[in-house]
Amino acid sequence: MSVTLIGTCPVDEDGLRARLAGLRDPAGLDRVLARLPGDFHLIAHADGVVRAQGTAAGLRRLFRATAEGVPVAANRADVLARLLNAPLNEEILALRLLDSVPHPLGDVPLWRGVHAVRPGDYLRMTPRGASEVRWWEPPRTHVPLAEGADALRRALEEAVHARTGAAGKISADLSGGLDSTTVCSIAARAGAAPIALTLPSRDPGDDDVHWARLAGADMACSEHIELDIDELPLFYSGLLDVTGPVDEPLPTILDQPRQLAGHAALLARGSELHLTGMGGDHVLWGHPAHHRDLLLTRPLAALRSIRGYRAQNRWSIRETLSVLADRRPYGRWLADVADGVTAPRAAPHSADVFAWDIPPRLPSWVTPDAAVSVRDTLRAAARTARPRGATHALHNELHTLHHGTRATRILHQVAEHSGLPLASPFLDDHVVQACWSVRSEERTTPWEFKPLLKSAMRGHLPDALLRRTTKGEASADDANGLRENRGRLVELWEDSRLARLGLIDRERIVATTLRPSSPELRYGGLDSTLACEIWLRTI
Repeated sequence: MSVTLIGTCPVDEDGLRARLAGLRDPAGLDRVLARLPGDFHLIAHADGVVRAQGTAAGLRRLFRATAEGVPVAANRADVLARLLNAPLNEEILALRLLDSVPHPLGDVPLWRGVHAVRPGDYLRMTPRGASEVRWWEPPRTHVPLAEGADALRRALEEAVHARTGAAGKISADLSGGLDSTTVCSIAARAGAAPIALTLPSRDPGDDDVHWARLAGADMACSEHIELDIDELPLFYSGLLDVTGPVDEPLPTILDQPRQLAGHAALLARGSELHLTGMGGDHVLWGHPAHHRDLLLTRPLAALRSIRGYRAQNRWSIRETLSVLADRRPYGRWLADVADGVTAPRAAPHSADVFAWDIPPRLPSWVTPDAAVSVRDTLRAAARTARPRGATHALHNELHTLHHGTRATRILHQVAEHSGLPLASPFLDDHVVQACWSVRSEERTTPWEFKPLLKSAMRGHLPDALLRRTTKGEASADDANGLRENRGRLVELWEDSRLARLGLIDRERIVATTLRPSSPELRYGGLDSTLACEIWLRTI
């Protein structure tokens, strides 16, 4: 049997050969994979059978199609689309105008005839065809937080060391937040002497830079670069200069000008790889729906936490109980969601966090025909849809993880065009496994921010940082960007590809754009629409 790993894995060829000793069938690779750290695609071949797969977390994806009767696969959907000369699926493009796309439709590629392999499945190909086989499931046994924290730190160290051992000079984000600071610190303690990069904020209340300086003073970094505020583009700047291709229109494509800020300086200093803290929010947060599931086994503890979430978000008792009492199966919920896609948007941080998902909404500038198409697509999917997991919590946690890996994957694709590839260790399978092996009620709480990572890094990061009670966010940059770039956005809509396809009303979105302080613009799905518009111009 031949086995090829494409990506990052600290195991050399001899080590891999030793682990594979005695294996004859690609189906038996599961136990080997469980012990291999890193982030990689796997391709195995024996006796006419090919096993191909990405990662369980989904940062490394696999897509499949059939070309002249032969099954083919690639790590990017757009590659297969070009191979097949596949037409754009306008119904799926219309669906991407939703502010969030519910499972299972978020994983559907934008071209007809191209299909996504579900994260955690492998593709089995033979001369007779191809099928998908499940190889990964979330952990079923759970340990106390203290024990899990040690396992998480070891997994993160292994993930970071796999990168520092493979690259020469590296750089790392040092935002002042917990996730990037953890990754940068581990790289520094490993002797990699990373170049640390800190981005500023126009919000006078954002104290991230203060915390980045505090943490950086304790690290053995070769240099700490702090960009000047004028070096950081506003949101919505440079959209006409966004380059591609990327293989799906997620709002993270809009971050390209900001994402690449500072990369020229890093490349000039010899960086070959840039480490990020992306993915930390998706694997560490722990979904509040765990407390809904906990009502059956530990009702008092669950109610205490639910009251905490309700107080933080100012939910009424009525709306909270309404969501908790909802027993609709997932397919029924999805069908009902289809009826409400043009209804008023729920308040941010609504009690729907305890439901199957936050009900998605279309922006007001979508055409009636596009809205009909979206409803029809959702209803068709609802007939056979099954949740990602057996419980609301597991479904939401997997959905959050897979959305996060898709968004991060797009940023990785964007960075490749700059010549400085990214690595996001939090999204390695072993790190996800370590996080999700901890008891949900200990890592998911309204009372403390990321208690699992804080416990893992206690003694390795400054105590003051672990006690931090503030969190930076970019609303000031967002508001300034809308105001300063409204003229350029109007130019974009005047020649809109989406309008040509009949998906948006050009006059309606132009009129809304000229009111940049309008809540309809800021919270009405602008980023999803812009992502689709920009993406159409890059494919």
